Amino acid sequence: MIQKIRTFGFVTKGLVYAIIGILTFLTALNIGGKVSDKNTVIAFLENQIFGKVLLLIVGTGMLSYAIWRFYKSFLVVTNKNKKTKYILMIDFFLRGIIYGSFAISILYKAVNQSTQGVSKESLVTKILNLEYGAYILYTIAIIIFISAINQFYIVTKNEHLKNIEQSKNLESFAFLKKTGTFGISARGISFLIFAWFIFKAASEQNPNQIKGTQEMFTYLHNLTFGDILMAIMALGFISYGIFQYFYARYSSY
Repeated sequence: MIQKIRTFGFVTKGLVYAIIGILTFLTALNIGGKVSDKNTVIAFLENQIFGKVLLLIVGTGMLSYAIWRFYKSFLVVTNKNKKTKYILMIDFFLRGIIYGSFAISILYKAVNQSTQGVSKESLVTKILNLEYGAYILYTIAIIIFISAINQFYIVTKNEHLKNIEQSKNLESFAFLKKTGTFGISARGISFLIFAWFIFKAASEQNPNQIKGTQEMFTYLHNLTFGDILMAIMALGFISYGIFQYFYARYSSY
């Protein structure tokens, strides 16, 4: 049962990343689309035929992914004796909370209910108002920076492939490797940009410096050769989404 939940979760997560990438890539080519984030995906799905049904499916899938992350958080504590197990436990648990919150917002939308979410800016404002608020943000920026470096470590050491069951006559293993390497690298770059946003918010005491995925793409677009950079990052998100499908299907961890 837990493996079915895991598979459904990873496939859904991959779908969300792929849609973000496709819509943004079309924008970079000036042939439609929209610079996108997770909220854009919700709006896009809702506007399709049977939009509410699609939202229910995606919301359930993201909830499945959150459940899997909570389950992994429990597994690493009970099955690993390494000193890093508690760091992994916290990482998996926090990701469960993040994706669980996203899933709940989708499911509320599917049944025409509104949620009173907390904006990034208001949350950062509360943190900055604390006595050591800036240092808290610096710490978060460092954590995200380390997570970004870990993404590059994963692809350098082929860690993203170690749980793939190659015995299953996986003819597209080379394609899986390429999409995983490109997609995870793009994700690492996005984490570096997010860390920079948070660092600026802390150093300038300005919550408006906190940006999400949509603003990250816009930031790239405003740089030299911005269309090209945004297109490459969008393709990276598409690749990551494709890799999530393969990973769900051919891995057992």
